[in-house]
Amino acid sequence: MSAVRVCAELKFRDGLTEKVSVKVENHLSSLISGIHELNANVSRLLSELVEREKGHGDCAEGEEEEGDSDDEDKEPGDLQNSELQPPAKRSKS
Repeated sequence: MSAVRVCAELKFRDGLTEKVSVKVENHLSSLISGIHELNANVSRLLSELVEREKGHGDCAEGEEEEGDSDDEDKEPGDLQNSELQPPAKRSKS
């Protein structure tokens, strides 16, 4: 029987893609171990990508730097007033 591969594709923001694949045998335990290996490979690639982007100081659209939180400037009493409250109960008329 021919070789079976489990594949994943990572698409970068600039449109480039990187394919990752792992060769597995044609039985369930091999498939499971292949998926675990593929997961580890993809996690390693994503970790390297995150480290590279941290070095460049790039943030994705809508993302904030970790230290730019406005919550740090508020007084402790202000946080209690800003919590969401449930809607008021309606009375039957």
